[in-house]
Amino acid sequence: MSTEKVETIASRLDGYRTSLAQARTNGEPALVRKLEQQIRELEAFQQRHPEEAVAPSPFEVFCDLNPSDINCRVYDD
Repeated sequence: MSTEKVETIASRLDGYRTSLAQARTNGEPALVRKLEQQIRELEAFQQRHPEEAVAPSPFEVFCDLNPSDINCRVYDD
């Protein structure tokens, strides 16, 4: 039996925002840009999938935003 804790979208966004504030304080502009992008993308995912509570993987978010990307294509047999 697995005892893994399931992360919610809200908790992941909170974590990103905490990390973002810390990156701004530490003067890390590259990390700030990356975290801002992750927040925007996860918020967009959340708006398109309001029924979802469990946080998706970064790859799931990427494919949701880029369904025609070669790595995200799904083929029917």
